Amino acid sequence: MTMSALPSYSDPLPPNPSRPRRVRPRKSQKPHQALAIETAAKLSVNIVLILTAVSTLAKLVPYNLDQRAKLQVLEAEVLSLAGQVDALKTDFDRNFDPRQTINVMQQENIRFNPKQRQVVWLKDKTEQTATTGQHPAPSADLSAADQALEAAPAHLDPAHLDLDAAATFPPTQD
Repeated sequence: MTMSALPSYSDPLPPNPSRPRRVRPRKSQKPHQALAIETAAKLSVNIVLILTAVSTLAKLVPYNLDQRAKLQVLEAEVLSLAGQVDALKTDFDRNFDPRQTINVMQQENIRFNPKQRQVVWLKDKTEQTATTGQHPAPSADLSAADQALEAAPAHLDPAHLDLDAAATFPPTQD
């Protein structure tokens, strides 16, 4: 025999009756039962998630419809106010346009341009005669344009008088 410091392991050791035997835990008798429990747990969690999602959608759909209805109302109001906004923009641009300052001042103010002749409409002689019974007396302080208007035939409608011709009379010396 050869001498070696290591014992040989070729022969298995006989069981020692004095040493207790280790009991290995055995795998469960039914390996499919654990897999079934795990699958059932996953399925129940997924069902809870699906129910939560469905209930949330059930609450959000009416809210979404309500918001869309409000949006349509607001869009209709925007369209109706767009015309007013355009009119206000046009008026604003006209009021602050330096080329139209004189026209705007004349429209917004009682005063007139001193270079402009004022036209005063008088009643027809036939209307004055019918209402008072007397013919109106000519006034001495009438301007040439006013005298031309009084001298116009009674059958002429004042709306059809040529105002440019009346305004071209030479200015009176006061």
